[in-house]
Amino acid sequence: MPVELAELVGLIGRALDAGSFERAAALAFRLREHTVRAFGVEHPNTLEALSLEAFVAHRSENHRVATTTCLELARIRFLRSDPRAREELTRAVAAWRLVDDVPFAVEHGQALLGLWTALVERHGPAPEDAELMRRVNRRIHGLANAPGGHVTGVA
Repeated sequence: MPVELAELVGLIGRALDAGSFERAAALAFRLREHTVRAFGVEHPNTLEALSLEAFVAHRSENHRVATTTCLELARIRFLRSDPRAREELTRAVAAWRLVDDVPFAVEHGQALLGLWTALVERHGPAPEDAELMRRVNRRIHGLANAPGGHVTGVA
């Protein structure tokens, strides 16, 4: 990683250590935006910046951002045939399970299942895939069928 990016990563780490989650999130966003402009969306430095942004969101308990960012990273890695796509998808599911916004959870749960299905079709199933996909599917249906959880478009 270039020196100027390593310095920014250090600032993010110090902000997290100090409990300055908003500052860490702003710096992580800045890092990702810089790497996208400088290197492109799929460059390894950008993927690392995206991963760091997801970690900061997780530490900040911003589960929506952590879910979205991990899912984006999993999609990019999947499209690049990167074997870490499954790992990123597992992280996305872990963050998603903490989201309490029903429409968001249903929409992103469906996106998780869609990407997981594509991953299994391309690379075959891993032992934990079936159970994890069942849990996601159960949660989607539970949220959609809960009182006040009316969501359209759920099969």
